[in-house]
Amino acid sequence: MAGAARPVLAVVDLTAGLVGYGAALRLQERLADLRREGAVPDTLLLLQHEPVYTVGKRGSLADFRNGVEAVTSHGAAVAHVPRGGETTYHGPGQLVAYPVLALRGLGLGARAYVEALEDAVIAVAGAWGVPARGRVPGRTGVWVGERKLGAVGVRISRGATTHGLALNVDTDLSAFAAIVPCGAPDRAATSLAAEVRAAAPLGLAAPAAQLTEALARTLRCGGVERVAGLGGLSPLLAEEFACLSQGSAATAAAAAAAADSVDAAAL
Repeated sequence: MAGAARPVLAVVDLTAGLVGYGAALRLQERLADLRREGAVPDTLLLLQHEPVYTVGKRGSLADFRNGVEAVTSHGAAVAHVPRGGETTYHGPGQLVAYPVLALRGLGLGARAYVEALEDAVIAVAGAWGVPARGRVPGRTGVWVGERKLGAVGVRISRGATTHGLALNVDTDLSAFAAIVPCGAPDRAATSLAAEVRAAAPLGLAAPAAQLTEALARTLRCGGVERVAGLGGLSPLLAEEFACLSQGSAATAAAAAAAADSVDAAAL
């Protein structure tokens, strides 16, 4: 008897603009409810955030080296979030991926899921010639030597996942100086652009396409379907989150074009 078909991963690319953290969190929670009901497929949200510092379950305001006011006075938001991990920064030039999945259908437990996210970031780094590694004793996320390239922090509730990973691509690394990033006071952040010594911004299109393909593999999905906006998942989502849907169809087309240029062998 043939095995059941692997779930296809629906991808919504919102990287064309900046997404507020609160709106993205509400969207994830709504998608998770719909996924539990079977109303939407396993979904990958790709985006970049407006400047925000998020404090996870193991983080605290003590992680801010000069106090919270030092970052909020410069326009960054601070959010306490129900994910694993400590305190980190999200902002422009950083590729954020939020998989909203039914883990049981993928045959993954919590530990295997986190490792799948780490492995996908490592694969993207490798495609750029950057030797990254994960599962470093005493640390979370993905590292290049002593420099942190990507953060992973997830939540699994009633079988559905929210939150996910953040990969520094063209990120302003000075933003991390305001915090003890992810509980590592003596470690610095890095980015793909910094590691390859890029003379110009790399942009998110190619890394997003590479990350999509890598996640489809590490999560054991049956393939990828690029969805033209939230309406491609559910008309109700498009109405509820209209501010996030604008421009996403064009972004999906650009992502598909970028995916055509990805060297699958590099992943």
